[in-house]
Amino acid sequence: MISLTEIDKANNIVILTNSDSFSESSALYTYVLQLHKKVSLVCEKDALDSNLACVPWYKNTRQVVSASADLIIDMRIFKNSLYEIFITNDVKINKKMATALYAGLFKNCHNSFETKIDGKIFAIMAHLIELEAEYSLCNELILKSQPLSLFRLKAIMFKDMTLLNDATVAIFHISRADLKSSGATLKEAYIIMKESLSVIHVQIAILLDSDRDNELIQLIKGN
Repeated sequence: MISLTEIDKANNIVILTNSDSFSESSALYTYVLQLHKKVSLVCEKDALDSNLACVPWYKNTRQVVSASADLIIDMRIFKNSLYEIFITNDVKINKKMATALYAGLFKNCHNSFETKIDGKIFAIMAHLIELEAEYSLCNELILKSQPLSLFRLKAIMFKDMTLLNDATVAIFHISRADLKSSGATLKEAYIIMKESLSVIHVQIAILLDSDRDNELIQLIKGN
């Protein structure tokens, strides 16, 4: 849980982030800047996804945690809604914060098989648009800026896809060699699985590990 009280008391704040958490990290970074405190965004291991270029502060990440930091916030494990924290604490959401929060919601709705899209999410996105979120830019980049690695892996996975149970179940196989040759990650494989649910009749997508006697890696059900 993020404590705005702890942020108020700190002088040098580090926000640990990655591609999955960068949108909310950006909004929090903007909030801390408004408090006139020293703050840095640290992405230690992986580069940020290119379709996050619409999010403010995309080029402002560092790789090293400041030794003088007196508060470190790990957004990579943050599971709550930063939007709701801001609203509950009467924090004014400016244009940069609104854009970052909108981008995160839109990206999750588009890519994440775990996110349940409901009226509440659409209401929040509508409110962020009212707060001048640059939604058109976010929509365009998040929908269109997909890495080449994803397309390489998509060709591999769809080539060997098998349909079972009257084409209601799509079976995919993947190996370490497939990931290495395409330059993709399992996260991108999950995106491809979700896309297969748009194929007529397909209701379930299953990913098996070719290197481990077809051990189950992931199962995704359509709505």
